[in-house]
Amino acid sequence: MNNINLEVKNSIITVDGIVNFNNVVLVWQRGITMIGALENIKVNLKGLLQCDSSGLALFVEWVRTAKEQNKKIVFTDVPNFVQDISRVYGLDGVLPISWEN
Repeated sequence: MNNINLEVKNSIITVDGIVNFNNVVLVWQRGITMIGALENIKVNLKGLLQCDSSGLALFVEWVRTAKEQNKKIVFTDVPNFVQDISRVYGLDGVLPISWEN
């Protein structure tokens, strides 16, 4: 999937690689399917190597989708660069981040 691997392992969505404008639609589609199949959603971003603003928009969309389905979603191992992008766009605090794994 174009520099990105997205899969469910032990009921955790793992995102490995690069999320950008070139692959964000494919990542969004797969992620929405995975969110629909899980009860509570945990997204591990430890393997995320790079993302641009489209990646941030993707993660915000996943939060919205989970809320629409009355599911809890939490992001773990969020890289500093994702947190930095969130602050630049005034979205810090929008992503539910767990500091415990």
